[in-house]
Amino acid sequence: MTKPWPLYTPCTCTGPCNAECSCAKSKNFCEKFCACGPTCSIRFVGCECKSGCTTKACPCYAAGHECDPDVCTGCTIGCTCNNMRLRFRQHKRVCMGKSAIAGWGSFLLEGANKGELVGEYTGELVTQTEADRRGKAYDRDDNSYLFNLNEAWVIDARRQGNKLRFANHSIDPNCAAKILMVDGDHRVGIFACKDIEPGTELFYDYCYSKDQAPIWALLLTK
Repeated sequence: MTKPWPLYTPCTCTGPCNAECSCAKSKNFCEKFCACGPTCSIRFVGCECKSGCTTKACPCYAAGHECDPDVCTGCTIGCTCNNMRLRFRQHKRVCMGKSAIAGWGSFLLEGANKGELVGEYTGELVTQTEADRRGKAYDRDDNSYLFNLNEAWVIDARRQGNKLRFANHSIDPNCAAKILMVDGDHRVGIFACKDIEPGTELFYDYCYSKDQAPIWALLLTK
């Protein structure tokens, strides 16, 4: 089980941040929303990339941050940076339809190249405690849309999600879910992990443990 991201809360440090800084304690970077100044030793300073920002050579990409025009010297509106797609809602068109695997599915209406953002997994933000309560009810009807966002919050897309909530689980997916920090908030991007043709059903790996997986998902592993 992957350890959840720590929740980011801006620090209120008035001097140089040290080990007592709330960001340091939670193992987060200080961000532009923190009270500490731009010379803070643990402040996230962005990147100086000239283009792309889609490999670990970009410090933002490597750290799980989207690039930020406020702090990244080479990334501006209209530039060639490909690591600001959630920020600017550069999504692909998606529709829902009957899945070949289980229930409803999500289908791509336009092509996507490997690494491109397909869309954002959205929904209602609920606490971990509330998610546990709802999860027990959802498990009874084998119909859960819960996605762990960080140590404090879970996305519940059952009532308020978009069409990507219907993307089904696969052990051979064409997409991957990635949690990114965008302006101090964790958000979930669904990215193409291979070139995808229009009309293709979308899948990603839910990372089920054996005791969590529904019967249809267990059958896929056999």
